[in-house]
Amino acid sequence: MKRFLATVAIALASAVPAAAQAQSFVQVRDWDVYVDLPTHFAFVKTPAGWRFVRRLDDEQMTRLPASTLTALLPREEPEIRYAHPALEMSPRQLAMRADARIAQATTTPAQ
Repeated sequence: MKRFLATVAIALASAVPAAAQAQSFVQVRDWDVYVDLPTHFAFVKTPAGWRFVRRLDDEQMTRLPASTLTALLPREEPEIRYAHPALEMSPRQLAMRADARIAQATTTPAQ
């Protein structure tokens, strides 16, 4: 009986974390189009993998549909979030940092 319960618990535990984990990349489906902005290269995600289509010209780059992917990684947060609360800045440190920024902005000489 214990073995059965342990097996069921492991099966349930392994099914749940997949949805709870944060994604480190954008979810891509088959036939999604990705355009690399610096190079203007267009790719299509097929069931067999990514395929290069062609290089887009400047006029085509201005008319990209909203569904076109231009990034495969999520946006980075401006502030670093630490894994442990002890590594986070305290509210006092955050207030001191904000005060320093305000003081620097007000003492900057106008040109």
